[in-house]
Amino acid sequence: MILCKYYLYWDWRMGADMGNIAFDVGERRRYERLEIPQLYIRVGGRVYTTAEWSFGGFLLEDEHGIMPTGALVRIDGLADERTYKKVSQPSAVDIRARVIRVMPEHRLAALSCLKLDDAAYSIMNEVRAAVTFSQPAE
Repeated sequence: MILCKYYLYWDWRMGADMGNIAFDVGERRRYERLEIPQLYIRVGGRVYTTAEWSFGGFLLEDEHGIMPTGALVRIDGLADERTYKKVSQPSAVDIRARVIRVMPEHRLAALSCLKLDDAAYSIMNEVRAAVTFSQPAE
């Protein structure tokens, strides 16, 4: 009988509290996302523009909708906006990524980085540092 009361109390207690529990998980991303400056990424000879990016992945503007969810892609070119507009060719890099989500209504594809080479890390770090340096202190 005591065991039964314990379970009834437990069930009542959990049932009463479940509707009122609010979890504040906050930001779960490991890397800060940046919207500007945009990066230009070359995959299979086609250049894509980022809507957002971080060291963990990219949100690409996929105007033609050719990236299927789950696809493994090799990014072989990367440039920041200013460099791309001056030089017109992304720097050679080796980034392996997976398409984790496609949003055809917004013409976007989300990629998660599986591997960044030193050249890619260096370019992205320089761009992030320039953005951080140019932002006014609060």
